[in-house]
Order: sequence, then C-alpha cells, then structure tokens
Amino acid sequence: MKKIRPALGALNFLRADATLKLKNVDNRTAIQDILRIAQVSQVVRTKSHAGSRYSLSQWLALSLLALSLLVAVGVRVRLLDVPLERDEGEYAYMGQLILEGIPPYQLACNVKMPGIYLAYAAIMAVFGQTPAGIHLGLLVVHLATLGVFFLIARNLFGFFGAANATAAYALITLSPSYLGLATHATHFVMLLALLGVWLLLRVSKNGGLLNYFASGCSFGIAFLMKQPGMFFGFFGGLCLVWFCIAGKIAWRQTLMRLGLYSFGCLLPLLAVCLWLKIAGVFPQFWFWTIIYPRDYVTAIPFDVGMQDARNGFGKIFHSAPLLCVIAGVGLAYLCDTRLALKTRIFLAGFLFFSLLAVCPGFYFRAHYFLLLAPAIALLAGFAISWSFWLATKYSLSWISYLILLIAAVACAQSLYADRAVLFSLSPRQACRAVYGMNPFPESLDVASYIEQNTQKNQRIAIMGDEPQIYFYSHRHSSTTQIYPSQTMDSRPYAREMQKNIIHEVEQNPPEYLVLFSLSKSWLVQPDSSRLLFDWLPVYLKQNMQPVGLIQFTSPQTTETVWGTNAATTPLSSPYFILVFKRAASR
Repeated sequence: MKKIRPALGALNFLRADATLKLKNVDNRTAIQDILRIAQVSQVVRTKSHAGSRYSLSQWLALSLLALSLLVAVGVRVRLLDVPLERDEGEYAYMGQLILEGIPPYQLACNVKMPGIYLAYAAIMAVFGQTPAGIHLGLLVVHLATLGVFFLIARNLFGFFGAANATAAYALITLSPSYLGLATHATHFVMLLALLGVWLLLRVSKNGGLLNYFASGCSFGIAFLMKQPGMFFGFFGGLCLVWFCIAGKIAWRQTLMRLGLYSFGCLLPLLAVCLWLKIAGVFPQFWFWTIIYPRDYVTAIPFDVGMQDARNGFGKIFHSAPLLCVIAGVGLAYLCDTRLALKTRIFLAGFLFFSLLAVCPGFYFRAHYFLLLAPAIALLAGFAISWSFWLATKYSLSWISYLILLIAAVACAQSLYADRAVLFSLSPRQACRAVYGMNPFPESLDVASYIEQNTQKNQRIAIMGDEPQIYFYSHRHSSTTQIYPSQTMDSRPYAREMQKNIIHEVEQNPPEYLVLFSLSKSWLVQPDSSRLLFDWLPVYLKQNMQPVGLIQFTSPQTTETVWGTNAATTPLSSPYFILVFKRAASR
C-alpha cells in the first residue's frame, strides 16, 4: 500500500490539473488521459488486494498441508506394529530369501513382478525384518511420493492448489478402504509413476534428452513393482508425443526422444531378465509373471466384475465423500476453455489411465484403488484452486475463504469414518477391525512357536494363504506354491498345481505343518479340484501330530492351546488353525 498511495496522490493531482486545462485543450483528449490513468490505478489497487488475499490463502493452504502431514505421519508411526497381511507376508518372505542370497521364483513363486521383492529386501536391509521396519520403510516411500506429487501439482496449478491436493492425498491414503496402511506394491508403483510424470513435465520446460531416458526408466521400474504400472508408462509416452506436437518439435527429434523414453521403459525389465537368467530361474519367472497372469486376468466374468466395481468404487466414495464430490467438480471444470489445454489434457489423461490401472481382471481389490488416489487428489486440488481463482476474479472474497473452509472440512471428514482404527485401537485391534477374521494377528503367535521349536535348516508347510508365517518364523517353505488358493479355481493349471504341492511336500517333509480352516485362506469354489483335500488328511494321519490349536470363538476373540492338549481339545468353532509337528517315530 505504501507504493500505491503516491500513485493515488498523483492521480488526484492529475485530475485537478486536467480540470484546469480543459478550457485550453480538447475536452475529449483530456478526458481520455484522465480515464486511462484512473484505469491503471484501479488495476494496481485490485492486484494489491488480490495479491494480499492470495498470500493469506497460501498460508492457510500451507497450514492445512502441514497439519495433514502431521496427522498422516502420526497415524502411521502409531500403527507401525500392525501385523502383516498376506500380501505383505509374501513380499517380506521373498525379500528375506533375497537377503539370504536366494533369487525369487526358486523356493517360492507367485504372479508378482520381482521389483517389489527387491524393494522389500532393501527396506528390510535398512530398517530390519519386522512389521515395524517394513511399515517404517512404507512411511519413507509415502513421504517421497507426497513430495513428488506436490511438485507435479504445483507445476499444473500453482502452490495453492498443490498444497490442497497433497493434503487430500496424504489423508485419503490412510483409509482402510484403500488398505493404505499396508505396504502394498501399489504404493511403490505410484512413487515411480509420479516420478516419471514429474520428469516429463520438467523436460517439457527445460529440455534435456537424459530426462526422457530417466522418465522411461522410472515407468519401467513401476511396471516391475506390479504389472498395472505399465498403464502409466503408456500415459507417459502419449504425454511425450503431445508435448512434442504442442512444442512443434521436428518429427525426427520426436522419434529420437520417444526412442530414448522407450529404451528407458524396457531397460529395467531387460536387466531383471538377465539377472534371473543367470540365477537359473528365468523359466519360472516367465511362467508366473507372464504366462499364468493371462489366465488370471480373464477368470472373472464381466457381470461379476461390474458388481465388484460398484462395491469397490462405493467404498472409496464413502471413505471421503466430500473430497470425491470436490474431485467431481474438478472433472467438470476441465470443460472450461479458459484453462490451459495442456493442463486439461494432462488431468483427463491421468485419470483415464489411472482407471485402466485399477481395472485389469475386474478384481477391484481395495489396495488397487491406491493407483487412483493421486488422480482423485489432483482433481480435488484443481477444483479448489480453480474455484478460488474464479472467486478472486469476480471479487467474491468471502467465497474465497469459504472454499478454503470446505477444503479443510473435506480433509477432516476423510478421517472421521475410520477414527477408531486411526487414533485409538491398538495395532492388533486395528488389524482385526480392518481385516476381520483373517488370521494375521494369530500368525505372529504361530510363527513364534514354530521358530522356538525348529532349527534354521528345517522346513515348514502352510496349508492356507498365509505366507507371512514363513517370514516371521525365518523358515523356508516345503513347497514353492505359497498360495494354495491358486489351486482352487477352474483354470487349466489348478489341478497340476495341487499335484505339485503334494509332490514337493512329500519330497521336502516339513517339520511343522499349519492348517487353516478359514474360507479366506483357501477361497474354495464349487468346481475346485478335491485332490489336495483328499490327500491332506491321509498325510497328516501318517506323518504328523497336532501340537497347537487356535479357535475363533467370536469375530474378535480366539482360544489358544499348545502342546499335547491340542489333540484332545474339542473343536467348538468351524474357524480354527491347527499346528502339526512331524511325529518323532516317523
């Protein structure tokens, strides 16, 4: 204002001076000069007030972001000791094997790409082989993701919108509707995909051929974390072509940049293939990650997939309804032609490819929606930023601050539905509240008993989808098939996989065998082969004796018996875990 007052004083002087001179000069010229000066003064005054208001809005947005980050970090630190769920258990076991010098797909196999196993190995090498260490590694990855996400959002619509978008992203990914507290591969996909996007946005402004290659490498590693990461690689390639067309780059230079980018995308996969070829496990890798998934993604009928989609998207909406509505407003705003075409195309394209990444196979599991969370947060941040700009443009200051209030309420609302899990329940109680009767807390007790009663070189077998027990107990599996549920469907390989389990268990007799009588540990279907179930009772009777029993007496409570009493304790529940030890005389 100190700079404006002299300008206003000069304007008053000029007005008076012009009035005196109107008698001696052409009236029209004098009036035009006065109006021109008055118009300049009004613009300066308006910009001054708008700038002051925008500066305050930045501080408010920064405060919201800081508070959201404190809450997000506080919740994650409080729940570091939440027991691992089965996907985390698989990744941790595979990472543990890598740290022992054993390559993936040698002693244990699954459809996941090896990038996530390497990532877990790195996390556990730094933070330790415990649930707390793994979740601490997730916290570091998540904070890095938020940092890259903020840079992308700021590039698109400035600091104000970026702060609101990042606050939304930090909070919605705490929700159990996304299973965001678990160290899923989708967290790593988003860090690397967003890094690739940021490098592309950066190169579109500053140039540099190396950045095209680096961006491609980032998307390529995202694919190695989980196969749906490839959709973000396609998005990046289309963005690169669009930036070249919009910048009127010669077609030869465009092809060269696209070639560098494509080579970067392929290089991580080529490097992993070479590593696994040298390790002697390439055929297993190729079958489990390329051939088998072709049947896996076509197993769900379309109508069943659509029902799952409605349920999945419904849970995401109800976890943060106001933020989802705001994101919907942002999507509508993309029709506003005053917005830069580059931003409109980018946001629409990112949303589209994020949806594609969620949809393969029509499975729509909760953690798959983590791939959509950045797009939702970007649209919400854009809606808040654009609404604020429109309110400022039309001098509706009270609406400007109402928008900020709505943003804060939307972020707070995303925490309300799950407040017990996030703020009050213990790690074990939170695990039970999120996952129901999945035996994740009990896996800690079973693994502890096995570790105390076995030698390091003795093997164990888990009859049920609970690979976290291998990790907790630091014992190797008797079978490479660590997910028996994969043998329970009608796909061509199912029965052969059951035969493989039987053969491997008989060839590598386990010192302990854990049998889960829980539907979520098996996923049995009406047309499942009964070969494994026919063999298992005979094998247990001939070779094993019960030494442990955990019964679910209610959805929240269990009854545990160890030792010889396990054989005589009556089963009072259809949901139980039986632990068997190899009989001494056999």
